[in-house]
Amino acid sequence: MTHYLRRVLCVLLCLPVWALASEPSRFAAALRETTVGDNAAQAFFLVGQLRSAGAPRADVDALRRELLHAYVAQVTHPAAAPAPRPGTWESFKRSLPWAASAPEDTVAAAIARGHTRSDVLDAPFRAAWQGALNHGLIPRWETGAARTPFFTIMMRDMQPVAPGLWAAPTSGGRVRLMLALRLANTSTRPLPVFRPDIVLGGLAFACTWDRPEQNLSEMQANAVTMVQPGAASEPLACEAQPAPTYWREQLPALMAASGDAAAKPLLVPHDMDNARRVYHLELALRDLAPQDETWGRRRLIAQQEPARQWAPGANPLEPPVSSHWAAGPHKGWKSSAEALKNFMAATVLALGLFAAGRGLLRVGMPKFAVAAGTLLAGLGMTALAAASLGRGGTGYAHPLYTGIGIWSVYFGPILLGVLALHGLHKLVDDEGTTWWETVVKGWRKTLDLGSANSRAEFWGFVAHCAWLWALARICLAPLDRWIGLVLLLPLATITVRRLRSMSPAEMLGMGLTTVGLALLILI
Repeated sequence: MTHYLRRVLCVLLCLPVWALASEPSRFAAALRETTVGDNAAQAFFLVGQLRSAGAPRADVDALRRELLHAYVAQVTHPAAAPAPRPGTWESFKRSLPWAASAPEDTVAAAIARGHTRSDVLDAPFRAAWQGALNHGLIPRWETGAARTPFFTIMMRDMQPVAPGLWAAPTSGGRVRLMLALRLANTSTRPLPVFRPDIVLGGLAFACTWDRPEQNLSEMQANAVTMVQPGAASEPLACEAQPAPTYWREQLPALMAASGDAAAKPLLVPHDMDNARRVYHLELALRDLAPQDETWGRRRLIAQQEPARQWAPGANPLEPPVSSHWAAGPHKGWKSSAEALKNFMAATVLALGLFAAGRGLLRVGMPKFAVAAGTLLAGLGMTALAAASLGRGGTGYAHPLYTGIGIWSVYFGPILLGVLALHGLHKLVDDEGTTWWETVVKGWRKTLDLGSANSRAEFWGFVAHCAWLWALARICLAPLDRWIGLVLLLPLATITVRRLRSMSPAEMLGMGLTTVGLALLILI
């Protein structure tokens, strides 16, 4: 007996070293294994996720570069129509283990490509970015009949010259020109708009939003607006420096012929002027992803519970998922000590109620009175604890809700434990043994599959193992899985010995009970 117990204790003493020194969270690794998908605009939120996961700055910048290059390519060269779905036989051949599968475009692959890309602030990419916006955005001139521009309230001398064009004379025989327009998105991707310049016939206009001035924060003032496909931006007011008067007559013709490539207004965006502007563009693109909130929530879980094991989602841009069989995280020795204190207090309380009830039964107290007294004691302790914890609270802090919570997680399980102890000791008394003897026999016969055992020996050892596993589960995470594995072998052998000693009727009853419990759990 002492020989086997010594071995078990040595294994349990070594478990903290293995479990608490486990590998760090695989959330960052699962992030890199995530499939990016074919929408660079929606995938851009991964840049922020990579940064929040503590990735090196070079990798974050590489992913940003790759996604921006892919985004420009998708705006200027829309994706072709999807290939037809393969037939049944073709799908079956592709599902075979030895069939060559198409390589997935993961975050790690995108980062590797991004390291070879040119910087987004370089002149070539800025030119490509400008070309993409000019490819997808076209001006829609605002007419006075549809909407009077707001800037005319401040500039009362402005007069409409043509749809979308306003003018006013200035000193020196020159003219002040204003454009009123919206930018319509004709592409298949959302496009950013942030106060671009417009060059029309060689005349440059600086644009701003046509709305009342507000006391905006720096973030609000620099926010980028994403225009969805088929939609148009907010009204823009574009002003040129005082120009010669002949522009007053020439501009309407140029605006009317803006469909021609030679006369089309040229947009000059400011998204790539500097790193700060790229940051505001990143925020606008990030907000397009509907998955961002779920990713953020799971990232916080990974940061708070680093012992979890994570795997990437099955579909593109799905957030990592935690394995169902992952070990629970270690919450610190202070938290474990507090949980151990509460667990041992509940154990002592259950043993005290059981001992008191057993003593009353021995002196002749009726079972109904003992059961009612035990239940009233549990209810009384619940009421006292709820009154002390929920005094004066409202809502879910009300004593009623506090009492329900305390009953469900503390005093209710205590009373169930008392009931189980009474049932266990009835078996033990009927067979003339003790609970300690059942525990000793269970450990001593860990490797014994040939002998038989009684109901008291089986249920006494099962209760002992259940208490040990509950102790580990509540107080010693992430050791609970390891301790469960240690307890699995003696539980399996004692179950085999119990099956060998059961009659056919008992085996049928146990089978029906097992099926009922399984159906209850599944349903």
